[in-house]
Amino acid sequence: MNRSKRLNLIGILLLLSATVVWGSSFFILKETISELPTFYVLAIRFLVAGLCLLLVFFKKIKKMTKRTFVHGLILGLWLVSAYLTQTIGLENTTPGRNAFLSSLYCIMCPFIIWGLFKVSPRIHNVVSAVLCVVGILLVSLSQINGQSFFFGDAMTIVGAFFFGLQIIFSDRYQKQGSDTVQMLVMEILVSGVVFAMLSLVLEVPSQPITNFALNLDQALKLLYLTFMCTLYAQAVQIVGLKFVSANQGAIVLSLESVFGVLFSVIFADEKLTLPILLGFVIIFASLLISELGGDIFAKLKKEILKKL
Repeated sequence: MNRSKRLNLIGILLLLSATVVWGSSFFILKETISELPTFYVLAIRFLVAGLCLLLVFFKKIKKMTKRTFVHGLILGLWLVSAYLTQTIGLENTTPGRNAFLSSLYCIMCPFIIWGLFKVSPRIHNVVSAVLCVVGILLVSLSQINGQSFFFGDAMTIVGAFFFGLQIIFSDRYQKQGSDTVQMLVMEILVSGVVFAMLSLVLEVPSQPITNFALNLDQALKLLYLTFMCTLYAQAVQIVGLKFVSANQGAIVLSLESVFGVLFSVIFADEKLTLPILLGFVIIFASLLISELGGDIFAKLKKEILKKL
């Protein structure tokens, strides 16, 4: 195996490890916020991760420009909005549904760009969106033991929208010259500070102080969410994407939702009815079309034109 193929394989394995870790985060976070105040959990996760990044990249952060600071602040607010709505969704739905519906930012991005910057989506984006709506209807209208998860599913979809905004503006700010690492540190620190303020204002006055004490199991879950699901996964994603093609990266990263359901079924005893499973399959197909459909449609068009 030559060096190029070896690096490509390493990149794929790094991305795969990130998707596995992110997939596991849904049921672990669900268990954690069922035992501890939600904003408190998110504050610890992002503050600790942000401070660790600040220590590692302190020399780089000292050189941050005012423009990058503002860009990082804006991205942090998008990230807060995304995790806030996604986590409210997770409190009111199952981890598997939350995982799949959170991945809809891939499909939303072309339409958000259309609304913000007047760049029309392509035909494969429209096809993926139509398929996705069908999948969402199958999942969200399905009940388990007579219980409806519509509110939780709806909040998760709103969270996916904010993740889309965070990704779009991150890409835009990088093209304007802002440093990726500096923005990453800023947005995670901003998220941690905002969640800490929300916890202090909304949770601390209304709950007994004993609710904020951590036992060993809760501490281990928070450490995993912080160091594996935030620091490790973000780092290997950045490195892994350097060694793979855009198509390879899209396919591997789309598996996050699949791992999310798999872990939820194995460890959280999530029940999958036939309509829900069919909805997941359709949503996953729509994700692949959204990410890879441009090349497929271009090849089909080329073949058709050859035969005319």
